[in-house]
Amino acid sequence: WKTYGPVVMAAVRAGVPVLGANLPTAEQRATMRDTTLDARLPPAALAEQQQRIRDGHCGALPEAQTAPMTRVQIARDIAMADTVAAARQPGRTVLLVAGHGHVQRTLGVPLHLPAKLTSKVLSARSASPQYATNVAATEADAADADLVWPTPPVPPRDYCAAFRSAPAH
Repeated sequence: WKTYGPVVMAAVRAGVPVLGANLPTAEQRATMRDTTLDARLPPAALAEQQQRIRDGHCGALPEAQTAPMTRVQIARDIAMADTVAAARQPGRTVLLVAGHGHVQRTLGVPLHLPAKLTSKVLSARSASPQYATNVAATEADAADADLVWPTPPVPPRDYCAAFRSAPAH
């Protein structure tokens, strides 16, 4: 909520409809066993998503959980895409606010949107010399975003430090 709350509350104050788009928690366990989700990504994208799950869990996730956790990620992207598609109204724009992994064209929600739906991806990224101003996506970013929006730098944080310092079981 700390990250998304201000955006949500700004929309509420402006009278903009706000919809939850994530996969309901109650559906996640069944999703982990749904092997049909593996085919929803091209093989290279599935392998990349699995590696991101491993990396996101600091290499501490048992390998047997990689595929089930990847299926949850895929199902979350599908749920978001379905919500976006259902929210469309003539002459209106639908805005999905989600983490970078969810909005990547090669892995996330855009892969699951109806082909006739026009979409744009704006990626907010911590400001650095390569994102010094609001610029159209560079060639290297073209697969990820139509526009890169720089944000103030954030202090580096080692998300895996707790895993390294935890006692082995």
